[in-house]
Amino acid sequence: MAPSSIIAHVLKLSMLLLLAAWVCIWVLKPTHLWKRSWHLAEDWAATTFLGDYGINVVVFCFPILAVAALGYIYLDLCEKLGKLRRMRTSMPSSFSSPIIVSSSIGIVSFGELLTAALLIVFLIWTYYWNVASDFKKMTPYASLRLNRWQLRMMHMGVRIGSLSEVCLALLLLPILRGMAVFRILGVQFESAVRYHIWIGNGLALFAALHGISIMFIWVVKKSFLKELMKWPKTGRVNIAGAAALATLFAIWITSLPWMRRRKFQTFFLAHHLYTLFILFFLLHAGDQHFYLVFSGVLLFSLDKILRIIQSRKEKCLISARILPCKAVQLTLPKHPSMKYTPTSMIFMKIPSISNLQWHPFTITSSCNRDDDRLSVIVKCQGQWTEALYSKVQSGQVMNLSVAIDGPYGPIDFPHRRYSNLVLVAGGSGITPFLSILHDIASTRGNTKRRTKILLIYSVKRIQDLSMLTPITPLLLNQPGELENLKLRIFITQEEGSASEAYAILHDMSNVTTVAMDRKSHGDPLVREDGLLWRATITVLSFLIFLASLVFLSHVILHHGKKSSRRKTPSWINDILLVGSFVISTSCCTLATVLSIWKQSPEGTREVHQKFAKDNEPQQTKALKSSFEGHEINFGKRPKIAELLSDSSIGTGESQVGVFVCGPYSMQESVASFCRTYSCNLKDAERQKSAFIYHSFNFSL
Repeated sequence: MAPSSIIAHVLKLSMLLLLAAWVCIWVLKPTHLWKRSWHLAEDWAATTFLGDYGINVVVFCFPILAVAALGYIYLDLCEKLGKLRRMRTSMPSSFSSPIIVSSSIGIVSFGELLTAALLIVFLIWTYYWNVASDFKKMTPYASLRLNRWQLRMMHMGVRIGSLSEVCLALLLLPILRGMAVFRILGVQFESAVRYHIWIGNGLALFAALHGISIMFIWVVKKSFLKELMKWPKTGRVNIAGAAALATLFAIWITSLPWMRRRKFQTFFLAHHLYTLFILFFLLHAGDQHFYLVFSGVLLFSLDKILRIIQSRKEKCLISARILPCKAVQLTLPKHPSMKYTPTSMIFMKIPSISNLQWHPFTITSSCNRDDDRLSVIVKCQGQWTEALYSKVQSGQVMNLSVAIDGPYGPIDFPHRRYSNLVLVAGGSGITPFLSILHDIASTRGNTKRRTKILLIYSVKRIQDLSMLTPITPLLLNQPGELENLKLRIFITQEEGSASEAYAILHDMSNVTTVAMDRKSHGDPLVREDGLLWRATITVLSFLIFLASLVFLSHVILHHGKKSSRRKTPSWINDILLVGSFVISTSCCTLATVLSIWKQSPEGTREVHQKFAKDNEPQQTKALKSSFEGHEINFGKRPKIAELLSDSSIGTGESQVGVFVCGPYSMQESVASFCRTYSCNLKDAERQKSAFIYHSFNFSL
């Protein structure tokens, strides 16, 4: 076995052990064994240079930060070894199989259901041990004279807050972009956002129950305002807890689907209240409870820093194309060193429209075919996109500046696992599949395998077919492209003839191209800092935070014994933690800026010269190929089960990858078929022949 392979296995084993240790800490934390052992550990640490501050950081923060750092190194090594694809393929397909298909909770896979079940069991375990321990002691509250049932309810309400801590510890991990630890498991960003929503709902529920149950007792004892406004020297600050609850409620109510779609600006601004919520949580719960969630806060802060630095320079477009379906295709310059995988996305901000709003768009091009540019399609579906379309249509984009954050996406993609693919799309849901088709076409000459593809595309109007314009040559079976591609189009709200649909794809005169000023492209998008740099700043931030916290606690507070900590006002401990955090993130910011400043991407001049010679997108030549083998249907919706059952793809001796992106009803139909088909197979047959479900949902 090669040394690099041995290192990869050691890294994987180390990550598993660290993750297991982190889970064990949380499982044992509410037990009597942990509490007795932890008091002894704090007493020992107080006599060392770490102090009881340092041991909290090492025990509760180090495991997850170490997993993240090792994960980045592992992914970088797998990229260099070319083993990432084999790593993904070895994962059981049963984990992605849909188990629950429900309009209320969505489509849940076996892996997601198993993880959720284990989390619920852990929450029950934690709550039971904490409440049982409190009921045995029944410690009274000095400021309140409570009878037995009131005291029990108070303890139960307080312990619900510990469940909120669990949710907060996990809340920020799924929405990391550049620092995404979920990429280690091959989880797509949009799926991770769904986990963030689930955990956020749990956090809001537990926080509300925690606050309401305690405030109810205050009201019963007629001391609501007195208890609410208390700010003790040590211990919990109730007014900060109430402020955290109010902030969390504002974030939660504005993130509901109907609010997010109608008032995106309100949703966007309200979500930035997370900084206040985290600060109020620190003041309310104290620094020792904050260490439980600090690893997620630090990773999120580092991720935010990298994103701000990367997107600080605005770029100019190469060209914009106006499609008949009231959409625009934007093409941006990129440096050849920037690589991305199919279905990757970028977040785009256009300052002339809004200085605050960032919107995600799927990249429709492939870096294997276009190494100097990338393209996205923006369809009018809201105020921001309408404003962009109006600017392009009126010709106000000659020097339009855009800020780009990304691209973000999987390290590799599972469509390369399958020799048979079914792609099911509705409306603008076709965009991730455009990049997949470009990727397959670009690798056609490098592999002996010929991928058979069935593309099922449903649109409302015939003009919406212009969304396929970027891959028209592929659909028309041009020589050297995808000869095994079969297209099934469904136009649901209009009647017409197949010749009209063919004309939309053939006739490029309906597509207006707006070329930009050749001198205004600015610097192209360059390759973002690699995985090794993310591992470096993760380790660096942890070490600087730990050193700063230990130094400040010894120099400012002169702690020599653990008992002296109890006499220190809580707000001083909070300031030390915040100060150490600021020092750590500031040093990482400076290091990142210096690293980027030293980098001088080669070939930028050549890239500009290439744009000057080839500014406008290539127009599709006259196409004489027929649509033989393709099918266009008017006035009806696709019946997914029938299409997949009668598909010429067939399962045969190999699994079929089924990818869907579109309305929930479409995803539900595809998931139901894959679940039913899989249930009817025996275990041995399921490993050889099955429809494997994959979904995208980019309505973030």
